Amino acid sequence: MLDTVEIKDGGAARNAGLRIGLALSLITGRPLRVGSLVDDAPRPRPGLGTSGLTLAVAASAVSRGRLQAEAGSTELTLTPGGPPQPGDYHLDMAHLEPSAAPFSSLLEMLLLPLSMAGGTSGLILRGGSHVMGGPTSDEISKVLLPNWRALGLNANYSEIAPGFFPSGGGEAEVTVVEAGGALGHLRAEAPFQPREVGVEVLCSNLPVHLAEQAMQGALDRLALHGLEGKGNLRRAKGGKGQALLVWAGDGQMRIGFSTLGKRGSRPEALALEAVEAMTHFLKSQAGLPSALASRMLLTLACAKGISRFTVSGPPKPLQAAMKIINAFWPGTVRLSSPRDEALLEVKVIGRDWGRVL
Repeated sequence: MLDTVEIKDGGAARNAGLRIGLALSLITGRPLRVGSLVDDAPRPRPGLGTSGLTLAVAASAVSRGRLQAEAGSTELTLTPGGPPQPGDYHLDMAHLEPSAAPFSSLLEMLLLPLSMAGGTSGLILRGGSHVMGGPTSDEISKVLLPNWRALGLNANYSEIAPGFFPSGGGEAEVTVVEAGGALGHLRAEAPFQPREVGVEVLCSNLPVHLAEQAMQGALDRLALHGLEGKGNLRRAKGGKGQALLVWAGDGQMRIGFSTLGKRGSRPEALALEAVEAMTHFLKSQAGLPSALASRMLLTLACAKGISRFTVSGPPKPLQAAMKIINAFWPGTVRLSSPRDEALLEVKVIGRDWGRVL
């Protein structure tokens, strides 16, 4: 029997340790024990929340595994029953109790295991699509999915209905096809240079002029920084809310910065927050934002070859992801800051799905 991997601080970075640990347990087949779990919805508190438990139940279902976990506990154990199984899975972040927890956590956890499962899988995901704590639905379709595809993953994503805090109710359909070969590595050490810039605005059950103002505000603000963007306004039915994404591509990777509408806030404030986050990153001279890099790290660890890139921004999510990956595959991810304390250099030794250790 394979040795159990123990993660003592699985609640770090909004349960990133739990999400990545479960994914790697499915990929490697190694049993996983996770401690110091937290309920991060809406505010962190000790003990496994229902959203985290939903992730664990989904991992157990995909691997036909044995799960020891209950809501409120500070630890859980998963013993995979075998390799990930392709199939159709209906997963709801609110199936245990009403919740607007982001269903993006389910996608991030299951994408890589199902990509090596030897067939095609269909996912119906329910929960929050535009909420704090995870990439929004627009960020998935405009940023993460193109990046995953560029590295060799094969998935399609379609939002059926948006879901906002506090009611949730969002839904998306995902198709994951077995990866046809080795995943590609990434070189992004030079400053990110945008070749294309876009603005996505979602408006659901709100006056459309608010979305139009947010869109124009973002485009005008980008122009002040010398960036010409293309706007897209999307009206939807399902929940009540507004969200804005500013994204950019450099021909290799895409980056994105999202903001969510708040009751009483001006549409221009929504635009200002996202655009200023984008321009602040571009001024940093980094290759990738730290938050995005933390979400790409596991894919690069499963790739073939050595990836190198620079990051800016709070390093905690990246450090949390690195710690979990290195617990399964020691020495895979290394961080350093030899040139500029404001930037971190990241080196990822690709393990080719665990074939190269």
